[in-house]
Amino acid sequence: MKQLYGTAFRCGKPDCQRPLFRLDNETGDRTLNSRVAHIHARREGGPRWNAGMSDEVNRSGENLLLLCIEHSYEIDENAARFPPEMLQEWKAAQLAEHDQIQRSWHLNNDEVAEASVLSFDPLPLSVATASATTVVAAARAVGKMVSVGRQRRRLAHQAAQDWQALRLHMNRTMPVFDLDGDRLTVEPSRAETKPYEDALNGALAASQAELEPLAVEVVAELHAVSAADQSLGPWCDWVERRVEELIAAADRWPGRPPSEDDQAWPDAVAELQRASAALSAAWRGDRTVSPPEPTLAVSGPVETDQQRAVREHWELLESAGPWGRVKHRDYDAALYARLIEALPLANALPPVPSLTAMGLDVTARRAATVARNADETTYRALIRQASEQTPLAASVVLLQHLGTIAKQQGREELQDAAAAEATKLLLAEDWKAPTAWADNSNYARRLLAWTAGASHGGEFERPWRQHLRETQTCCRR
Repeated sequence: MKQLYGTAFRCGKPDCQRPLFRLDNETGDRTLNSRVAHIHARREGGPRWNAGMSDEVNRSGENLLLLCIEHSYEIDENAARFPPEMLQEWKAAQLAEHDQIQRSWHLNNDEVAEASVLSFDPLPLSVATASATTVVAAARAVGKMVSVGRQRRRLAHQAAQDWQALRLHMNRTMPVFDLDGDRLTVEPSRAETKPYEDALNGALAASQAELEPLAVEVVAELHAVSAADQSLGPWCDWVERRVEELIAAADRWPGRPPSEDDQAWPDAVAELQRASAALSAAWRGDRTVSPPEPTLAVSGPVETDQQRAVREHWELLESAGPWGRVKHRDYDAALYARLIEALPLANALPPVPSLTAMGLDVTARRAATVARNADETTYRALIRQASEQTPLAASVVLLQHLGTIAKQQGREELQDAAAAEATKLLLAEDWKAPTAWADNSNYARRLLAWTAGASHGGEFERPWRQHLRETQTCCRR
């Protein structure tokens, strides 16, 4: 053993620069980083077994080759790729290099014993062989998972681009400006965006579904690695955490409508590859990269307060939908109260086509349909409460819808009461006050038209009916 290490400095594989021992630059201590490989196997059935070779020659230095730990197992696991003739050439080149540079390793008795155990003792040898096989399998499974994930991510990216192209086309063909002349962003209708949203969500779900069985494969290999070499357990846990983070990142895309992809996915890929590389290095004996402390998995995009409010408003309108589709449902006071509380938010939504289905008219109409079957006393109380709502637009629009529902029910006195309250509010409004314009900016023109109608002998209903027809037509679109 001493003679063998005394004629070599680095791994015998020509393209490998790993020294046979690693030196600690601070302490000068050295760690065994190699083992003795056999050009022809020691036993029958082993890699490159030569039945005609005597035991003496088989155990001589001519049949022994010093390799780093990784390559010593690689040549045995893939014996067909590494025939005896190739290994003999490596052996000759290793000896020639020693003659040229005159660098080698002088082993003490303890180091000889360590190298002998690693190279020839059946138990450590079998453990090392098993761990080598599983580490390679785990690395291969990680590589497959990353490759499949990248392919699937391209499909999600294309779906997001298609959605963005729709939005860009809409804004080019439908320019909309605010009262100050600034251009507003126009969002396509829900009906138009739904197929694009489904395509993006479907691509993300398909990606996660395809990656999950690959993740199971990786985790299974990691458990095998831990069983073969318990010292690699922390690195296996590290890789497993990164696998979970990659699965979580595969199912998300920032924004709805989608924005450009953020760093969550590429970061998850990079971290998984880093952890896998560190596991392979740790198996080779290079444990300079320690596993980090466990961190939280990648989470989805954080919902802003504004996004949450809009989402909850949409869910509220959906919950009130059945009252608009049928006419027999009982009055729900709690649901009506929630809809009334949502009127200021609906009033503040910009008047763009994509938000028409969530706007003030729809919200007020849903509230009125929920109140449809309230008794007369309750309905009158609701009319009085509606007249107390702020801002003016919310109050008047709610009163008009309460009046419309009352008319449909043949309750003309209630219809007249709602119209009277709306007229009173319109005529009493002081449009000289800046707050009146600020609070009702999205509906100021409509309110002024209604006020003009109300101030000319009760012609209030005509512009309101015209507006109602336009709103219903827009919503059907």
